[in-house]
Amino acid sequence: MKDVGVKRNVGRTLLLLHFIGLAMSVGTRLADLVINHVTSGADLQSLSLGRDLTNELARSLVLPGFLLLIGSGIGLTLLRYGSRPPGWIWIKVALNAAGMFIATTLVAPALQVARSLADWSVAHDQLAPQFQASAALGSLYGAIVFALFLLSIPVAIWKPHLSVKLPLSALRPSRSKAQPTEWPATQSN
Repeated sequence: MKDVGVKRNVGRTLLLLHFIGLAMSVGTRLADLVINHVTSGADLQSLSLGRDLTNELARSLVLPGFLLLIGSGIGLTLLRYGSRPPGWIWIKVALNAAGMFIATTLVAPALQVARSLADWSVAHDQLAPQFQASAALGSLYGAIVFALFLLSIPVAIWKPHLSVKLPLSALRPSRSKAQPTEWPATQSN
C-alpha cells in the first residue's frame, strides 16, 4: 500500500516540476516579446540593454526551464510506462529534439550576432546595417522553436488518440497452422 502512495506523490511532484518548467519556458518568451516591443523603438542604449536582458533571460530561465521539462518528462514517462513508452511519447521526443537542434544551431548564433551588433551600434552611435536582418532571423527561428514546443502540448493532451493498439489475435501465437479462414456454411433442413 505504501508503494502506491509513494508512486502517486512522486508522480505529482514530477508533474508540478513539469508545469514549473513549462511556465519558465513560455513565460520567458512572453517577457522577450515585451522587452523587444519596448526597446525596439527607443535609443541605441535601450536597444543594447534589451538584447542583454533577453540574453540573460534565455540563460537564466529558458534553458533551466526546458531542462526541467525534459528531466521531469523523462521521470514521468518512466514512472507511468516503464521502459516501453507508447508511440505518442516518441512524437514529443522528436518535436522537442527538433526544437532543441534549431535553438542551438540557428537561434543562439543569430541572437548572439544581434547582441554584438547592438553593442557595436552603441559604441559607434549608429545602428548597424545588419542588425535588423539578424534580429529578424533570430526571431523567425525562435518562433519556429516556440511552435515546435507548443505542438508537443496537444500531443500530450490527446495522447489516447495517438496510441497504437494491436488486436489481441496479433499478440497471441497461433496454435496450429491449419486454421480455417472461413466458417463452414451451415446446412438448413
